[in-house]
Amino acid sequence: MLKQLLITTTILCFIGVGLYYFHESSNFNKSLKLAQSNQKLLKDLNTKSLDRIKIFGNGSRVELVQLQGGGWKELSLNYEADILSIQDLLVNISKISLGDLVTDNPDYHERFQLLDPPENIDLWEKERHGFALNLLRGDGTSIVYLLLGKERINGPGQYIRQAGSDKIYLIPEPLLIYSESDDWLRKDLLALESKHIQRLDLQKVDNSSFSISRGDDKSDWVNEPANSELIEKSKINSALSRLEDLTFSKLYKNNEVTQELTEQNYKEGSLSVTLFDGSVYSLIFKKNVSVNENYLLSLRMGISLEASGNPDTKDSELRKEMEEFNQRVNSRLFEISSWEAKELLFSD
Repeated sequence: MLKQLLITTTILCFIGVGLYYFHESSNFNKSLKLAQSNQKLLKDLNTKSLDRIKIFGNGSRVELVQLQGGGWKELSLNYEADILSIQDLLVNISKISLGDLVTDNPDYHERFQLLDPPENIDLWEKERHGFALNLLRGDGTSIVYLLLGKERINGPGQYIRQAGSDKIYLIPEPLLIYSESDDWLRKDLLALESKHIQRLDLQKVDNSSFSISRGDDKSDWVNEPANSELIEKSKINSALSRLEDLTFSKLYKNNEVTQELTEQNYKEGSLSVTLFDGSVYSLIFKKNVSVNENYLLSLRMGISLEASGNPDTKDSELRKEMEEFNQRVNSRLFEISSWEAKELLFSD
């Protein structure tokens, strides 16, 4: 009896020890898997060596180039890019943690929409090819080249792989990236403080015109000629407010003007804005009948004759500001909404 009890006790001890080690081993494997799932895609994203960013997919191609001395430019439109949008993208990339390894079988690339993208953008298919994001150094080598695939159906996450690797990972949150060139541009056109505006000259499509001016920012607006009916104060305030924050939604390439936009019939008017320092901003409006009645806008900055001949005027600073502004916007067409244009044209 005692011998049987001893044998039973020994067996139970072995079972207990085995269960203990199995439990610890299981916890260790879970910890190891958790550590692997939280592994950063990039341990250190060295933006100092970053020269350009290429984005390819959804029927478009974007190329962002870093300029000497700071700043970025979108290459296809040859226009200044929005630095904050690029910084947000780089921060989001640096935060990517690799989830579970789904597969390393290249036969599954198409299933997860992660095939290598074709050279010809017209052959890119959303249901087959990966959305490409390539960060490059100045010598053309990749810092990281990601292919973004389909999003997870049951729960959050997105499938990705690095170009040149067959391994497909699931990342916890989708990486959302603009696919249109316009989405990466610096959208602000004018930010003129209303207290600095001295005069507004408006010419409408019917060739009628009027002007309002004031002696200083504390004075009331007066009409020119003085006997004409003063425009409503609410319309003046709306125009001044719009000049403080005028942005565009789409930029047309140089000389990218359709035939109907070249016709004078579509010119809706012009607005000249004179500041107290002698700066003059000229805005010309055309109605874009092909795009939801939006308007096309061209701009240019100049200096008034009075200011250019005034010894008290900081002529060199104004000219530098004028050259920089005109270099950015000259000969370009910007699309703005109809309600923004109507505010600047004092229309109903």
